[in-house]
Amino acid sequence: MKKNQRQGKTNRAFHPSAFRLHPSSGQAYIELVMVLPLFLIVIAALILFGRVLYVKIALDMASYDACRAAVEALRPGDGVSQGMIAGQETLKGFYLNPAGANLTISPAGGWTRGTPVRCVAAYDLFVGDIPALSSIASGSGVPLQSTTWSRVELWRSDWR
Repeated sequence: MKKNQRQGKTNRAFHPSAFRLHPSSGQAYIELVMVLPLFLIVIAALILFGRVLYVKIALDMASYDACRAAVEALRPGDGVSQGMIAGQETLKGFYLNPAGANLTISPAGGWTRGTPVRCVAAYDLFVGDIPALSSIASGSGVPLQSTTWSRVELWRSDWR
């Protein structure tokens, strides 16, 4: 037996009164109410930043792939269609709806060798499902765009 128990004293650390709420415990609730909205805003901002970054990377890759496929076409008439297919497939690979994106492929003047080609991928990112931002965001969402320039390949083994 311990010395305190032999003398008839109880150990105060395990006394039931140690677990009662104190009159000043309301302070913790007030602090929670003050800090929780700021914490939720930070979380919503992180979610928005992550989505924007993900879609921006997807658009960069889609415009690059569309431009690459367009300028490497073996026949001048196939450049736009090959580029559109490549850009749409890249967006599908990022789990984005290609129908919601706007892909444009435009040469600076014909499909002759060395001609610059501009490829633009645009997408409106929906943010209405983020609670703190649904009231702030305007209607359709956040417009994002990526542009890539390339030249029609100079060296071809087959150009008809």
